Amino acid sequence: GGITADNAMSKRGGKKAHKTEATPMSVPDDASAEGGKDSMTSADYYFNSYAHFGIHEEMLKDEVRTKSYMDVFYNNKYLFKDKVVLDVGCGTGILCMFAAKCGARAVFGVDCSEILDSAQQIVKDNKLDHIITLFKGKVEEVDLPEKVDIIVSEWM
Repeated sequence: GGITADNAMSKRGGKKAHKTEATPMSVPDDASAEGGKDSMTSADYYFNSYAHFGIHEEMLKDEVRTKSYMDVFYNNKYLFKDKVVLDVGCGTGILCMFAAKCGARAVFGVDCSEILDSAQQIVKDNKLDHIITLFKGKVEEVDLPEKVDIIVSEWM
């Protein structure tokens, strides 16, 4: 069970796991969060809409969509080999895992939603936490540990 980069379409080998930590940031879960409905901004509502696993499950189960993303990565491994990749709005981390499996030296996933907590476990379960580091926050506010070579984002 569980989400894996491999079960998106096929089985591939994994590497030794190493623990990573997400940068803490609080995003209100609902209108009853501290300050109440009136203090929530449109950004809070936007990021909160991606906090629920259902929307991510729906996207991942769209086989044409997920396989199309996977094919772009796997058919262009030479672009990712030894590169540092940033996934903006990484959600469950599926693009992070594709990049890692295609030879990226380091992958940084950034998401402002609470789904990042699940993504952290998914990355660990896939034994890719020695390559992928996840950051909770807005991409424009997160301090990455190094310059990136490639930026990806699943915006569809």
